[in-house]
Amino acid sequence: MAALGETGTSARRRVSYCRLCASSCGVLLDIEDGRITRVLGDARHPISGGYTCPKGRRAGDLAHGTDRLTSSLRRTGTGDHTPVPVAVAVDEIAQRLRGIVERHGPDAVALFMGTQQNFAALTPMLARAWFRGTGSHKLFSTMTIDQSAKWVVAERMGSYLGGRQRFEDADVWLLAGTNPVVSGNGGDGDGAVVHNPSVTLRAARARGLQLIVVDPRRTETAALADLHLAPRPGTDAVLFAGLLRTILREQRHDAEFCARYVADLSELDTAVAPVTPAVVRAICGVPETQLVTAARVFADGKRGMATTGTGLCMGPHSNLAEHLVAALNVVCGRYLREGERADDRAVLTRPVPARPEVVPPVRSYEHGFRSRIGSVRAIRGELPSGILADEILAPGPGRVRALIVSGGNPAAALPGRAKTLRALRSLDLLVCVDPRLSDTARLADYVIAPTTMYERADHTAIMEPFFPRPFAQYTPAVLDPPPGTIDDWRFFFDLAAASGQPVKFAGRILDPDRPPTADELLAMMTERGRVPFGELVTAPHGYPAGTGGAVVGPPDPAAAGHRLRLMPGDVRAELRAALSERTVENGFPLRLTVRRIREAVNSTGIQVPGLVPGQGNPAALHPDDLTAYGLVDGAVVTVRSAAGRVRTTVRADDTVAPGTVTMTHCFGSLDPGAELGVNVNALTGAAGVQTINAMPTLTAVPVAVEPAPRTTPEAI
Repeated sequence: MAALGETGTSARRRVSYCRLCASSCGVLLDIEDGRITRVLGDARHPISGGYTCPKGRRAGDLAHGTDRLTSSLRRTGTGDHTPVPVAVAVDEIAQRLRGIVERHGPDAVALFMGTQQNFAALTPMLARAWFRGTGSHKLFSTMTIDQSAKWVVAERMGSYLGGRQRFEDADVWLLAGTNPVVSGNGGDGDGAVVHNPSVTLRAARARGLQLIVVDPRRTETAALADLHLAPRPGTDAVLFAGLLRTILREQRHDAEFCARYVADLSELDTAVAPVTPAVVRAICGVPETQLVTAARVFADGKRGMATTGTGLCMGPHSNLAEHLVAALNVVCGRYLREGERADDRAVLTRPVPARPEVVPPVRSYEHGFRSRIGSVRAIRGELPSGILADEILAPGPGRVRALIVSGGNPAAALPGRAKTLRALRSLDLLVCVDPRLSDTARLADYVIAPTTMYERADHTAIMEPFFPRPFAQYTPAVLDPPPGTIDDWRFFFDLAAASGQPVKFAGRILDPDRPPTADELLAMMTERGRVPFGELVTAPHGYPAGTGGAVVGPPDPAAAGHRLRLMPGDVRAELRAALSERTVENGFPLRLTVRRIREAVNSTGIQVPGLVPGQGNPAALHPDDLTAYGLVDGAVVTVRSAAGRVRTTVRADDTVAPGTVTMTHCFGSLDPGAELGVNVNALTGAAGVQTINAMPTLTAVPVAVEPAPRTTPEAI
């Protein structure tokens, strides 16, 4: 849908919402001569209430920056990129894909779905629709590079269908490995602490909520907490085992809930019995009194959850750590019961009735599609992104030879940067949908230039789980897109049509000879929701749907025998391994943890001039460590690990615990002229990976920091 009234010189204010992260904050855009001149928070927005973050306020630079692609590109024989009409690119890509499938089979084609794809309602559905038509099993996403442990937990423990307790009426909350004051994400898609996070947390504490934060660093969120536990990086699993032991030994658990829904509480009790407060202090560095206090505060609260972010999921023993956090919620009964108001945040999507019953563990990864790499199996239809480079590089039948990248930047995000770059360069065909020449796009044979967020119509259907209450919003396009761009969903629709593949969307096969409009597709998505699409579009500031009156219904009698499994044998073996693990320095005395910043979402935002302070990626150390290693603030250093090294500067930061160094992930550039810091994945890839999901260790990585020789080149 073209924007209206943006021609000429008069300025106009338009209402929309930001799509850089799950918060979906309402915004007011001042537009003059077709360009965004100012971004303001929408004070009339029922969810964000006028809040915006620094990157959201720089939307003009994201849409109109000099590095924005306004035409699709094709790689030439000399390695340069030249403009190509998108229709021509689509036909050529389809032809090359056909040739690859004819020679090597459908599993030679892969799709990588990045985080930014998920903030456009139509793109994930159309990308998957195209992919289904290929017949390939090689589907990858960023979910399996930072949060796949959550899937593993559900597969091994099972799921409770009654719903989770809510932040809005909680009296205690525990946040682990997440920093929502900076990242706008409280973890788990439960609507907790996503919007205007600092104000939300302060208001919750003012009404009596007790906040517990688990993080090795005294983060901006930890600074607001009633209790901050700072374990040594990578020891979260032992910490949560210790919390569970204290709660069970002091009988502070919800005995009624456990008796009804848990199969093996005694096995959990036995497994965590050795994890005394003294053991936690020895392994995690958390004082015994802090551990016991945290356990009592959490267990004694009447309502409230423990939720996690990527800090837990990207570290060692991540599957175990996530499992024990989930077990903490179960043991304390932090779920809705029959007759309570159900979680009714489904507004545009089909509501699923809440029932107080359990879906038992199914362990689908034991019988899903098996990769030729390490016999790893697919989880929920996806292969782990940690094996993508090997799927490309390892010779033999089924080797990935063509990769389509949608809304992501695997060259920056995947572990073992050198290996990842080698894999991407070796592909027969690499296609990247990206508004900029990201590291991945620079290596691509075709770069499809998509519209950006204010140039497309959209609604919030797939963001509903992140909202604190029932809410929906529609926005038309408020900017005219450059003529050479295409909606990314439309690229996948056209690619399927050019390949002769049917496209199924919202239960129907779309007609390739009559391409639908974005509004038609958005309306199809809402057909099973409780707010008509036509009503939604009349609410420019968003639609507060109100509660639908749904309550947690009675259980299905057929599910009466289903129980959650809190301590199956493989989880118990993982706990024993975590307890017996001994720290071996081998020349790497520090632990590198990754941190998020307000100014960027992964690699989005780092390229905007002046947005990221210093436009670099320094290594932050405690001042005592700087002194111990003979360094001064601002010194040029080499950070090295068993996998590689980078050259950067150091920064004194007393929020970082001694023995720890922190940097931000997804920085760096293959462009030697760009000053975008260094990529920490030059330091990852050597540590072990998790079983089941092949999740690599991307935080709590053993490193050393040393003064840099003058001749040391910057690693890329």
